Amino acid sequence: MFKKIIKYYADKRLLAYFETQHRIISINTLQNSKSVGILWNPNDERSTESYEQLRKKLQSKGIKINGLAHVNSRREIEMLLTITTNSGFLHKSNVNWYGRPRSSSANNFIQEPFDILIDLTITKNKALQYLLVHSHAKFKVGWHGTEPNFYDLNIDVTEKPQVKFLLEQILHYLENLNEKE
Repeated sequence: MFKKIIKYYADKRLLAYFETQHRIISINTLQNSKSVGILWNPNDERSTESYEQLRKKLQSKGIKINGLAHVNSRREIEMLLTITTNSGFLHKSNVNWYGRPRSSSANNFIQEPFDILIDLTITKNKALQYLLVHSHAKFKVGWHGTEPNFYDLNIDVTEKPQVKFLLEQILHYLENLNEKE
């Protein structure tokens, strides 16, 4: 019961902050971007390989990458550090009850003015949603799954909610988006 009350209060605070933001949205494509932030969740099926695929593709285009993932255990962090690069990790020990991250990597992620923020998560959690909403990114892309929608470009993968499919759709739209529209 207590967790439900905390979740309700955290959701309300996040939505209230989102609704009072005065962001200037700049539609960016992969061709005109110099930096990309990536939120991801290793608990989603094939998310680690999807993150690495995206990271390599963006780096080959000369785009600066900064990833941040939410993990369940310290052992998982140690394992992921050996197979991923350019990613920070959040753990429940550095996230408060309301989902607000308390780490320097999370604060740096929020302050970074990314050209594009890509949310590769299928399974949403408060810490990553907090980062998404508070990020200073100019253009935010992802799948909202449930209301509310915090994205500038929402990719609907309801029929096939898999990270690999979401990644393919995001890349398709970011490569084919007409900047003039």
